[in-house]
Amino acid sequence: MSIQKREFDRYLSTSILGALILLVALQVVMRVIFLSPLIGAEELARYFLICVVFLGAPFAARTGGHIRMEELLQRFPLKLRTGISFLICLSAVLVFGIVSVGSVITLLRNLQNRTATLSIPFPIFIAPTVLGFVLLTFEYTRTLFDTYIRKR
Repeated sequence: MSIQKREFDRYLSTSILGALILLVALQVVMRVIFLSPLIGAEELARYFLICVVFLGAPFAARTGGHIRMEELLQRFPLKLRTGISFLICLSAVLVFGIVSVGSVITLLRNLQNRTATLSIPFPIFIAPTVLGFVLLTFEYTRTLFDTYIRKR
């Protein structure tokens, strides 16, 4: 599967970011000009923010956009650098895998709950988090396999 075929997360998170910007701008206009805020706009903005962060994180992982300490890593000898990079990738797979399982468990334990203001069902509210962590686990597993296991 090529990167171009897997960029749905990029386009989805960009669209949601646009909706977030429009929502916040509309809320400002409603508060300042009409003196009547949109009920639930803060909760919806929070949901959009969660979506942007967690649905955009796999794209950042895939394209190398996460914060790294490349300058420090480049100072090490090649074998040590390769080993450290392997451990970083392996630990990312393990941590994101554990968090994925935890987020699924949280979702399953809160199937009947709803958010306070808009009464959004909790599974819908936490779904971007679950999907984001599952996709992050997938991206780092793929990187681990492609970079270190297949090349050896």
